Amino acid sequence: MIKNKKITISIIFIALAFAFSLLGFSNLRTVGSSYFNLSRENSALLESKKKAEDKFKTLSQENNSKKSKLDVINNEINKFDIIKDKTSEIDSMNMEISDSLISFRKNNFNELYNIENGKINDYKPLKGSFIEENLTEEDVRSNLLMIEFLLNSYYNFDLNRNISKHNLKAYENLGIIDYLINGDNYMLKSILLNDTSKISKLKEEKETILKEEEEFFSVYENIYGDKENIKILGQNNDNILKSETANKSDEDKNFRILNALCIDILNSSVNYLENFKIVSENGINKLNVLDDTLMSEKNENNKLTVTYFNRVSGDTYTLSEERE
Repeated sequence: MIKNKKITISIIFIALAFAFSLLGFSNLRTVGSSYFNLSRENSALLESKKKAEDKFKTLSQENNSKKSKLDVINNEINKFDIIKDKTSEIDSMNMEISDSLISFRKNNFNELYNIENGKINDYKPLKGSFIEENLTEEDVRSNLLMIEFLLNSYYNFDLNRNISKHNLKAYENLGIIDYLINGDNYMLKSILLNDTSKISKLKEEKETILKEEEEFFSVYENIYGDKENIKILGQNNDNILKSETANKSDEDKNFRILNALCIDILNSSVNYLENFKIVSENGINKLNVLDDTLMSEKNENNKLTVTYFNRVSGDTYTLSEERE
């Protein structure tokens, strides 16, 4: 009997132990599942935090960029206030550019030396520097036509081209001034207003071209002009021509050479031209037209000196040659 009770009690303890084991294992599974769930949620929260920090950093950079742009806009607004204060300066620039425009002078280059009467004199031409001696009448006729071609070519293809380019620059800058007055993009207006270097150069360029133009017309009037016209031109442009003559460099001989070449043609044609003559004074031979000297020749100590004169500007061009 006692033995049976012990067996029964042992069985009961074993059953209870098994039951408690099952209960403990079940609780352990529940705890493990909860732990893993918490770990996953924690990782998700950390990732969300990192994304939030990255987004905050990006937003901060965008905010700084917008602040910089706002500063630029504020600066341009301040420049607009400056533009409003520079109305008189803009008007002055407008006037300066308008004054820099150069008018084209009327081209009346239709003068010709008439040699229809043939040879009318029997002078010995001076020793020229550019034209051969002993020309035929046909040679003389051709050379006299060449004078008109030389002068027209320079005026029409060189001088007028320079004037056209200059005026184009002036009109471009007048367009800029018009935009400064009537335009609505104030940032662009401030940029244009701050860059006036081209405008300041227009006046200097105009003065250079006008001096060049006067030099050309002094040659033209010296070759074709009568005495009265030369007197008027010389009075009107005395200061310009004297200034230009004083500033000539050795390299700047274009107009003096052009003048000398045309005079050489007239010298070689002296026997076919009215009002032209060869005279000798104090050992100096001269080519005169009416009472004015265009060219002189002096032979001294085996040295031939030829001088070409510009009756308008008073400029001279001298060439020397050693002779045996």
